[in-house]
Amino acid sequence: MGYLSRSAARPRQKARKSKKVWVAVLIVLILAAGGLGVGFFYPEGVRGLSDGLARLKNTFSFIVLGQKPHFYSLILEKNGKDYRITSHDVFEVSYRDEFVIKEVSTDVLFGGGVTVDIEGIGEKDDFGSLLKGIDLVDKAVLTGRNGVGKSKPGDFSLRIEYRGEQIASLPVRIQITPQDWLRYARSSGNQKVQIEYLRRAIAMNPQDANVRRMLASLYFQAGMTREAIAQYREILALKPDDAAVLSELAKCYLKSGQNEEVIRTSARILRANPQDDDALVDMALAWGNLGNWNKAISSYQAALKVRPDNPVAIFRLGEAYEKTKQWGKAAEQYRLVLEKVPKADHVAVALADVFLKIGNFDEAIRWHREVVKRQPKNATAYANLGLAYGGKGQHREEIENYRKAIALNPRDPVIHFNLGAAYEKGKQEQEAVREYQKVLALNPDDLDALERLADLHFKAGRFREAAPLYEKVLKTSARKGTIHSRLGFAYAELKKPALSVENYEKARRYGAKDPEINRALALAYTKMGKTKESLVMYEKLAATNPTAEVLNILADAYMKEKLYDKAVRIYRKLIELNPKKAAYYSSTAYAYGLNGDLDRQIEYYQKSLKFDYEDDEVYMNLGAAYEKKGLFQEAMKAYTTAYELNPDSTKAARKIPQMKIRIIQQKQKQ
Repeated sequence: MGYLSRSAARPRQKARKSKKVWVAVLIVLILAAGGLGVGFFYPEGVRGLSDGLARLKNTFSFIVLGQKPHFYSLILEKNGKDYRITSHDVFEVSYRDEFVIKEVSTDVLFGGGVTVDIEGIGEKDDFGSLLKGIDLVDKAVLTGRNGVGKSKPGDFSLRIEYRGEQIASLPVRIQITPQDWLRYARSSGNQKVQIEYLRRAIAMNPQDANVRRMLASLYFQAGMTREAIAQYREILALKPDDAAVLSELAKCYLKSGQNEEVIRTSARILRANPQDDDALVDMALAWGNLGNWNKAISSYQAALKVRPDNPVAIFRLGEAYEKTKQWGKAAEQYRLVLEKVPKADHVAVALADVFLKIGNFDEAIRWHREVVKRQPKNATAYANLGLAYGGKGQHREEIENYRKAIALNPRDPVIHFNLGAAYEKGKQEQEAVREYQKVLALNPDDLDALERLADLHFKAGRFREAAPLYEKVLKTSARKGTIHSRLGFAYAELKKPALSVENYEKARRYGAKDPEINRALALAYTKMGKTKESLVMYEKLAATNPTAEVLNILADAYMKEKLYDKAVRIYRKLIELNPKKAAYYSSTAYAYGLNGDLDRQIEYYQKSLKFDYEDDEVYMNLGAAYEKKGLFQEAMKAYTTAYELNPDSTKAARKIPQMKIRIIQQKQKQ
């Protein structure tokens, strides 16, 4: 049964297939006959005939053999005009275009199952739908495809599919214009993105000055001053006399600290328009930044001649007057601003500060009260009120306002310091210590607070607390002689002589004038067994009280250190104290000899012998001096006298015959 049924079915299947084949053959024959007729009657259509035969072959393969159909072309309407696009063409589209796909030519005779999809926009099948080029442009920009200036097709395509299987893909070239990038920049709220879009627009159209100006402004707002300057310079290369661009460029130079360029650019603006008060103000700001306040003042004054009611110029002129210590004129300018802009609180603060600086404490108090009335939480204003009251000697009000300032800003070390100083003036030392400690808790490196706190401990005899504070001050400011002096005393009291000596030495080195330092240091050296160092201190003492004992110690020390000039000076002072003591003369002679002054050496040996003519050692030294000078006859006499006074002197005995030989040799040379 099963076999028979299968045998019966097979002829029916073959019949259906055979019928389908015959239909296809019939269609092919009809088309072929038509093609032959065209070729016979229209020879110029032979190429078309070839294409037609190829298409017949493809149609046969699709219908009879079941192969994939071929795509030949499509018709689309773009901006009201029809275009035929084949697989060899590129579809170009810009943001202005609108288009509809109207026809698709394939091997599928009636188009059943054929779909067309424009990648990135529309639906899965875009056939017959109205599509907009702007959607493709936006898609390309957002996905970063088809970049600036490309002339080749991008990554987008027009795909033709048959029953879900792709049979052709046409490249789509998206034309991105400078206007596109400008449009994206204007619509974006992200500054970095705006900058990038404008840069791309300029890359496509470098001559567009307006876009460059937009980009320069964005750079300036983003703090990219160098890039903003570069753009403004490019604009000026295109439009050299653009006053607005020159003004914006000057402000860029101001922001970047290029004050000379500000002045040059502003001068360029003023040559074209001498009445440009903004350029005069910019120039004044630059002069001020360069420290030339006189020129700054002149420029501000020129700006106010053009526009007398310019509050910015009036205020800045006041600041310039402050810099040149023209306090009265500064106050006048600030008053003028307040007349024009009564709510300008910062100007009221500036006016109050001017009065504080010049010591007009009544006006300073009045205006700072006005400031705290406007700004009840302005801690600085209360602190300045404290300063003003302190200047008037009203310590209760001074302390009260410092406390108000601290209540508003408890972490301001300056206010705590000022409160500590106020307590110190009022002899409230414990309170002062507490405030200085608060300063150091907030700012451990505040040198003024460290020194003030150390001094309070020192005065109270709390040397153990004072010493480490002084040490901390000296780590940053080592050349303070007074602090070293106090630290030396503190260490002496703490039984630390080495540290005491170290700090006394530094105190002297850095200019401390206390005469007791020398006495204390000499004593400390003696305790440490440092004789050499103690002698230096004796020299200091000898300068005020030159006793023979001190001078002898100094002279001996100078000889040991080979400081012969100083030794001579001290010996001569000893001679002044006792002009008949032979030893002082012989010591002076010896020092002169070591210093190479033989004439003075001989002179002082001779003076010594006047007061002690039996000193054989002096005669020996005198003989040696004569010998060095080549006076051998005088040397022999001195050696002979020394020998006569001391016959046991082998040196004198040896020198006498030597001198005789030298005398003979000297005569022979003559």
